[in-house]
Amino acid sequence: MKLLEPFAYPTKPHVRRHGPEGYSEYRHYRNWLRDEFSFRCVYCLRRENWFAMPRDHEIDHFLPRRDHPQAERAYGNLVTACRQCNGTKAAKYLPAPEAVAYGDCLWVDGDGQIHAKNKQGRKIIKALRLDGADYTRLRRDIIAMVSEAKVGSIGMRRLLGYPEELPDLSEERKPKTNKRPNSIRDSHFARKQRNVLPEYY
Repeated sequence: MKLLEPFAYPTKPHVRRHGPEGYSEYRHYRNWLRDEFSFRCVYCLRRENWFAMPRDHEIDHFLPRRDHPQAERAYGNLVTACRQCNGTKAAKYLPAPEAVAYGDCLWVDGDGQIHAKNKQGRKIIKALRLDGADYTRLRRDIIAMVSEAKVGSIGMRRLLGYPEELPDLSEERKPKTNKRPNSIRDSHFARKQRNVLPEYY
């Protein structure tokens, strides 16, 4: 079985699957966003399973709140980011993952080094410092652990599998409106209930 690469950036721009709107606080979108972005940081691809606590993934306002206060609670302006990327990005402007496929901008080699494919990729790397020693070491270590782990092992599930506790979006606080209510049926939790969720991703 050929396993997926843990640092393979998406080859297509992101298309929103969920459409909740109207929460009074942006933090109420957390589980929708976790499911939306497959429990990963959109910028460095670190997964929730690689952290001791899921709360190490945060909500990033893609358009900074400082300049776009009207978008503070807009679902389409929210993404999941690890604490380090979120803090480093701050109020910077980056290519939008819904407009640009990050896989067309970035690639990671077998030693964990990240490379830019174009000007946008260079901008992403520079703004987030994705070529820093800590990021490179993490990628190198994860790649090495994936190559050594056995298919079906706890270690492999930890590295390339989904979190054990997936959010049931049907149990979430009901948003004022939902542009895509049927998307709940295709959430990771619902797919797991139907036994159609892949073991690895």
